[in-house]
Amino acid sequence: MKILYIHQYFSARNGTTGTRSYEFSKYLVKRGHAVTMLTSNVFVKSLRPEKTHMLYDEYEIDGIRVVAIKNDYSNYMSYFKRIWSFLKFMVLAIYVGLKLEKHDIVYATSTPLTVALPALIIKKIKRVPFVFEVRDLWPEAPIQIGAIKSPFLIKILRAFEKKTYREAGNIVALSPGMQEGVISTGINPNKVRMIPNCSDIDLFGREINEKDKQVLIDKYQLHGKFVVIHGGSMGVANGLDYIIKAAIELKKLGDHDVVFILTGDGKTKPYLEQMCKENNLDNVIFTGAVPRQEMPNLLAISDITITSFKNIPILTTNSPNKFFDSLAASKPVIVNSNGWTRKIVEDYSIGYYVDPDHPIQLAQLLLKIKDKRDVLKEMGKRARKLAEEKFERIKLAKQVEQVLIDTLNKK
Repeated sequence: MKILYIHQYFSARNGTTGTRSYEFSKYLVKRGHAVTMLTSNVFVKSLRPEKTHMLYDEYEIDGIRVVAIKNDYSNYMSYFKRIWSFLKFMVLAIYVGLKLEKHDIVYATSTPLTVALPALIIKKIKRVPFVFEVRDLWPEAPIQIGAIKSPFLIKILRAFEKKTYREAGNIVALSPGMQEGVISTGINPNKVRMIPNCSDIDLFGREINEKDKQVLIDKYQLHGKFVVIHGGSMGVANGLDYIIKAAIELKKLGDHDVVFILTGDGKTKPYLEQMCKENNLDNVIFTGAVPRQEMPNLLAISDITITSFKNIPILTTNSPNKFFDSLAASKPVIVNSNGWTRKIVEDYSIGYYVDPDHPIQLAQLLLKIKDKRDVLKEMGKRARKLAEEKFERIKLAKQVEQVLIDTLNKK
């Protein structure tokens, strides 16, 4: 198959964000398919392009042809600048996508929802089927978070969401909650497949040598500490003030053992740093953005990870990369989202759930488990087993390939 894969924020392992599209594309290329990734240049512009054009650059990354539209984006952008970035990419992706040679099928992955419009137009004009991948339920997620408030805009976006689902040959949802959300719009359940984020075992499951671990322990002064890591975005949805409040509680309780490491960047980072400064916290470390290929080293020195979200109903449907990375790295996980990740953690005994509105619960849990390293090690073993059996990358990539084949066959 010749596949046009549309993902506005594509990144390879040298980037600092999730690499689902990269890993799946790499697998598809190895299977003999030709993959063209239509994306923005946000996470690839540090690389040297093969060809340069006025509106986009072309790269070759592990056999994937990457067509990267020149379009800036940052987590620090205002709401209106983000909307402008989404719209600019949408328009240019339509233009560039139509200029490209004809493909057999289009695979468009959100967010934002606006990536669906290039796929819809390419489908109509070039008469090719398309598959839509739902990574977040838009527009419901930004509505519940409070980012979209205009009744008129909400009405338009909901109509466009339904139109996208109807026009797609098949739909891939990243969690059971997302799958249910798509079906609730009136879509035939038979065309919605649940394929979650994957555990990248060859990256996060590899053995990290003691010397590399010691470098990080020395760098962050972690000798004798109980290390809790949260990796990834520092956006409003993550609610990381919850972790800072737990750190404050630990300080009040006289604890000197637990240390939180927060990697990544995002709009709330300055606020979080200010909270730490105002409360004189020495048990929270901000590393800044860390390339994905370096994250295994940090996970290797942790005792447990945490995946945090604000207590907003729609966020319980999330399929967070950091959760599955933790499983691959044989690390137990703390979750504060009362959704399917809680069910996984509790059903397989691979971690703990804490209430997202009561940071004291997190503090008390950490005090309780910090000396139970044998228990945590067994949880980590179960986490790795689960990653291998249920969420291994190649297994899930095969499922995506089958969705593409099925969609093409029913054209």
